[in-house]
Amino acid sequence: MKRKIYCLVLSLILIIQIFSVSAFAEGPEQYLIQSGDVLWRIAEKFGMTWNELAEYNHLENPNLIYAGDTLLIPTETEPEPDLSANKPVSLQILHTNDHHSHFESSPYDLVFDGVTTRVNIGGFSSLATIIEENRDENTLVLNSGELNGTLYFSLFKGMVDFEVFNELGLDAYALGNHEFDEGDGRLAELIEVANFPIVSSNMQPMEASPLYDVADQIKPYVIKEIDGEKIGIIGILKVEKTMNSSLASDDLMFTDEIETAKKYVAELEGQGINKIILLSHVGYYNDFLFAENVPGIDVIIGGDTHNLLGDEEELGAVGLAQAYYGQTGPFEGYTHGDYETNPTIGEYPTVVENSDGNPVYIITAWQYAYGIGKVDVDFNAEGAVEKIDGNIVIPVAGPYLQKDAEGTLVEVDETVKASIEARIEESPLLTIAKKSQTVEDIINPYLEEMQSSLETVIGTISTDMGADRIPTPFAEGEEPTGSEAAFVVAQAFAKANPRIDVAIQNVGGVRSEFFEGEFTISQAITTLPFSNTVVMMDMTGEEIIAVLNQAAYYALNSGSSGAFPAAAKLRYDVFLSEEEGKVIQNVEVQNDEGLWSDIVLTDVYTVSTNSFTALGKDNYLEFEKVREKTSANFEDTYINYYVPLKEYIEGLPNKTLPAIDPNDYCLKSVTE
Repeated sequence: MKRKIYCLVLSLILIIQIFSVSAFAEGPEQYLIQSGDVLWRIAEKFGMTWNELAEYNHLENPNLIYAGDTLLIPTETEPEPDLSANKPVSLQILHTNDHHSHFESSPYDLVFDGVTTRVNIGGFSSLATIIEENRDENTLVLNSGELNGTLYFSLFKGMVDFEVFNELGLDAYALGNHEFDEGDGRLAELIEVANFPIVSSNMQPMEASPLYDVADQIKPYVIKEIDGEKIGIIGILKVEKTMNSSLASDDLMFTDEIETAKKYVAELEGQGINKIILLSHVGYYNDFLFAENVPGIDVIIGGDTHNLLGDEEELGAVGLAQAYYGQTGPFEGYTHGDYETNPTIGEYPTVVENSDGNPVYIITAWQYAYGIGKVDVDFNAEGAVEKIDGNIVIPVAGPYLQKDAEGTLVEVDETVKASIEARIEESPLLTIAKKSQTVEDIINPYLEEMQSSLETVIGTISTDMGADRIPTPFAEGEEPTGSEAAFVVAQAFAKANPRIDVAIQNVGGVRSEFFEGEFTISQAITTLPFSNTVVMMDMTGEEIIAVLNQAAYYALNSGSSGAFPAAAKLRYDVFLSEEEGKVIQNVEVQNDEGLWSDIVLTDVYTVSTNSFTALGKDNYLEFEKVREKTSANFEDTYINYYVPLKEYIEGLPNKTLPAIDPNDYCLKSVTE
């Protein structure tokens, strides 16, 4: 009897709710909640956000919905947009991506008149000048995201980035995965500082996240009006990479990339907007997936995979080349096609045909503030791109250094300098760098603060040591490949505490190779810029093999190549094409006397790693499992993870890091 009364009351409440809603939405549908349903998936199914659906149904707690309950779905139809009002428009887009907190110019080798020349390229004060000199009323200035990677971020946690972007006057900024590296709270603080639009259509904070308080400042898209015509700009990030390779919290909801893009393209088109730009941070090949699967997108401005696009001859003339390898993995449920057969692969723009047979144009602008993309786009009234033309523009500054007869880099004389600068002016890709004093004034106080305390020399690096994330094949006894720099960091971790038996380091956590010469504190922090600490845990040999394989397979098959494991006092054979669980084989462990033996599955070893991978990030799932199983097996030293590197180099004979001994190196062989 009580159950019947309860059901009757529920029915009456539902009837009242339906009638109350009908006052502002004609004929809502009813959705019966099924077991396993979550609000955001239901909302996505009906083209809504979870908070829109929660508000529509007056849900006090959107996390608590129950099978058998009913949700109301609005069905009010919008009037058809008047497309006859659309008109042709020409616009200029200036765009950057993947700067990773690089602000100053960077040394780089270009070629002039057949001679390799060390120059300085990029830097935000020079990019700001390019923006200032080219910006007009028909210009959009866009950024596809990505913080973190240098000492600037390690010390100032993104504040320099956002102050510079405020000065640039961005028209839209898309969040990337590394924006979450300091957690939701720090990102929320940065967003509070921003005077420019933040666009991210497939990330929604829940109430428990600090980002919830700034959710109204994170838009799925912005609409910009140019010459009286509305341009839609949608922001989007890669879900899997953000969830697994950053410190994004569990209080964020992420939605499918393709379906989310379709939803917001349709929403813009429903407003009569037929000129749509996707500002993405998903990687070049995944931009192909957007182009192929989401009709209505006209131009994609990408990021994440640090690709250099352009005309092969123009790039080659100054010693550069197209770079589009090392792609991140596809979206869940999708596969990458044979994109290398696309006749425009690597070009700026790359042209991909969508499902309606219309061209979509993909552009991206390299990395590290080396340059800025500059493209002119002519749209017709129907929203089709009638003309598009552009390229990356790279500011170049001296001193210009070339090798003398002894192979030493020396500054060129005035005659050669004049010739080099003439070649720079001739190239459509290069320009003489001119710094913006306003941006310099923003950066310099931070720079001085760093330099005043961190230019102490730690020691000397005896030879260059690379940081290639995925090793290439070599046989035992041949010169090894892979990230020697990450191996050195693992060696430092192994020395961080007498208890430690072995150390494991994800190669992506090491952000720079080691160069021959003096090594300073600032270089150590730039190499290891994240806010990680050194962690120790006790693991069996079987668990160590499992975590090595989890990380290696993930690195090879997800596109997150930075997950690949380097190790100290462990060595193993790598089989790049093997199935999950068999990439890493023949694992050996080194004792304190330097002797190697097969790892014992049941023996317990104390492992050191960084606090990021210790959370199970980058697919180091066994670390998380061990941590949760017995908390006593886990110890956070709370030592910043660049400290062991500093102390390791300082403790070496003559404070000199020698060349890698292949007998100690973590990779015995690598097989395709």
